[in-house]
Amino acid sequence: MDIDQLRTFDRIVRDGSFTKAAARLAVTQATVSMRIRALEEALGGPLFERGRKVRLTERGATFLPYARRVLTTMLEGCDAIRAAERGRIAIATLRSLVAPVVSPVMVSFLGAHPLVEVVLHEGNHGDVAERVHDRGVDLAIMGWPNLDPLLDELFPLAIFREKIVMTASAGVAARLPPDAGLDDVFAVVPHYLMLGWWQVIPDAVAVLRLRARAASRMPGGPGLALIRAGAAVGYMPQTWVEDDIAAGRLVALNPADGPQVSRDSALVAARGGVADAPLKLELARRLTARAKALGILERADPLLAPGPNGG
Repeated sequence: MDIDQLRTFDRIVRDGSFTKAAARLAVTQATVSMRIRALEEALGGPLFERGRKVRLTERGATFLPYARRVLTTMLEGCDAIRAAERGRIAIATLRSLVAPVVSPVMVSFLGAHPLVEVVLHEGNHGDVAERVHDRGVDLAIMGWPNLDPLLDELFPLAIFREKIVMTASAGVAARLPPDAGLDDVFAVVPHYLMLGWWQVIPDAVAVLRLRARAASRMPGGPGLALIRAGAAVGYMPQTWVEDDIAAGRLVALNPADGPQVSRDSALVAARGGVADAPLKLELARRLTARAKALGILERADPLLAPGPNGG
């Protein structure tokens, strides 16, 4: 029994035909028949009922999931070898930091290492923490401080601190007086959005739902669409909306009686250290340098000082 026999067996099942399987595998029909005869001899009986349409026998149907499991394992092994040869790194990040921080870094990192395989996951803090729990990523950018008792051994490589600003459309901002307070804001836009940028929404932000005439909870994407449409106001990471603000589509409000809030996140080594992992160390350095360029780097481990390649 060999891999070619298993691959041929699986292909016949998928195509329902020896002839089609031969064409797909770029071999002769005689080769397909020879492989299946050898496999049937090894397994002690027929795997197919031959006729106008090829069908699995009970023996073949029983064997099929095991054959596919072997093929899947083989492909995973080949992928693992290729990844080891070329390099592989996995990262999970807060979704709101993908565009301002992670995406530009991916461009520069893969420009320097075009054959490295990168696996990128994005989500809210809970999604990222789950990846860290499973040890399925090398690096992670997650909410900080860490409130998960099962992740008490995490140590931050870098802390990012973003200003979170009350955001409104340009049209809404134009209707507000220069020294607008919260009551002025909610008189123009009655709907207030509570958006989950933090593991726990700060009390000063959550309590504003009592001053607004209506309040909703939702992810950042739909919330931003409502704010752009002038249908709501809410607190947004400044890095996430800075392009809209620069283009004049959105305005960062600063109500006289509104809270001043920020959001901390941390770059952590989710699996092993970085000192002895060159790719991981370089990516961590590039992420930290990008955060510094954006003005959100609060502090970083000295290990992440720029390397000789700029990473």
